Amino acid sequence: MDLPSTAPGRARDFVRATGPAARRTCLALLPLIAFGLVSCRHLASPTESKALANVKIPAHWVAGPSWTPGQSPDHDWVADFGDAALSSYVRQVLAGSRDLKAANLRLEAAAATARIIGADLLPQLSGGFSAQRDLQNFIGLPLPGAPPGSVLSSRTNRFGLSLNLSWEIDLWGRIRAAKRAAVADFEASAFDRSTAELSLAGQAAKTWFALAEARDQVALARSAIATFTETETAIRERFERGIEGNGQNSASQLLLAKGDVAAARERLAALEDLAGRTARLLDQLAGDYPSGASGAAAKLPEMPRAVPAGLPATLLDRRPDLAAAERRIAAADQRLLEAKRSLLPALSLTGSFGSASEDIGDLLSGDFSIWSVAGNAMQPIFQGGRLRANVDRRGAETELAAVEFEKAALTAFGEVENALSSEKFIGRRVEALSESSRLALEAYRRSLEEFELGTGDILTVLASQQRLFTSRSAWIAARRERLDNRVDLHLALGGDFHPISPPPEKSNGS
Repeated sequence: MDLPSTAPGRARDFVRATGPAARRTCLALLPLIAFGLVSCRHLASPTESKALANVKIPAHWVAGPSWTPGQSPDHDWVADFGDAALSSYVRQVLAGSRDLKAANLRLEAAAATARIIGADLLPQLSGGFSAQRDLQNFIGLPLPGAPPGSVLSSRTNRFGLSLNLSWEIDLWGRIRAAKRAAVADFEASAFDRSTAELSLAGQAAKTWFALAEARDQVALARSAIATFTETETAIRERFERGIEGNGQNSASQLLLAKGDVAAARERLAALEDLAGRTARLLDQLAGDYPSGASGAAAKLPEMPRAVPAGLPATLLDRRPDLAAAERRIAAADQRLLEAKRSLLPALSLTGSFGSASEDIGDLLSGDFSIWSVAGNAMQPIFQGGRLRANVDRRGAETELAAVEFEKAALTAFGEVENALSSEKFIGRRVEALSESSRLALEAYRRSLEEFELGTGDILTVLASQQRLFTSRSAWIAARRERLDNRVDLHLALGGDFHPISPPPEKSNGS
């Protein structure tokens, strides 16, 4: 971010409009101006400050395979699910999110703040024009031959044109430290924006999966109603034949079957309501009116590829929230330096060049030029301990930022370990529930055949069909939970598993 450099050109234009003597005087000020503009042209970023935090980084993830070089996440993780409709929806959410727009505005405000603070490093130039007209009376000096009581008076005009310079020389680096702190705040805001984008993409993906699960559960509930209704019909027919044959328990069995149908209808209504709410939430995430039109193509995808072996424990370089926490350490550290430098003398220069005359037409003539140059130093002596207290406050803020970084890093490590561990256990659950559903379906078919042949009882049929739909429902929920956990793993790692180059270390503040 380059600072504007139009001030020297304006100064030269002013000099060209004056005479030779004025140019010699004004040109003496230009090297001072140019030095300030050139030496302070770029906004500097403070060095890496992770060393101020005390966090032990593991060589590899304990819950996953050992570390091998070359495997690190990037930011294209949504495509891993192989669902083009999902990827398109996530892009729509990121484009229309009000939260991201607010984050962008905060980022612009932080950039403006850095530019404002950085302006103190530059000489401050201002131009002025003045016009004055005076009337002066000379009491006691009457005009010869004037009537008695008349007063001698004089009218004068004074016009001035000036170019003024003021500059605090940042000899000790106090202003530069404040500027680097502001730049670090800006960088932290940029990482906060990235964190919000990553989190929003994860929320969008999870909501998409939630809608897909709800629709699968709705379809399963409708299938259950159809199956339970067929069972009720079969029992009713048996019940009617049982009345003629003096049947014994057909009435209670018929009531149980009717109860299953009613319960399935109630579940269907609840699931349809949940699906509608989730679809409207998808609209809201995308910044649209919640009409429930989003997610028409939502479905539970197959589980993506397995987690690659050898995920490196480099969260400190990958996750934007940790990068933001590190930048806040850097900002606090620079503000501590600024507070310490405030104890030292402040040096400043002031200069002025221009012209003054009673005739406005003489302002551009070198014969009427005026100038001044001054320097001063200010050393704080006694301020009631305010400056020392500010140093203590900034020191505490730096330590607090380091502690917050340590806390965030440990949380991040825990999130990765938990997601890697759950990846294995949820996978086992999905496989077990799939087998349970297969066996429940076989048991239901067998019990129904036995019932129709008269060798089985209806209670076995009722129990087996209940177990069938319960296990299928649990299997659908576990598939969604497994996909959600994969999303959590991507969020914990800060992106995908593809190899990427680590970000460069900040070795200096230039």
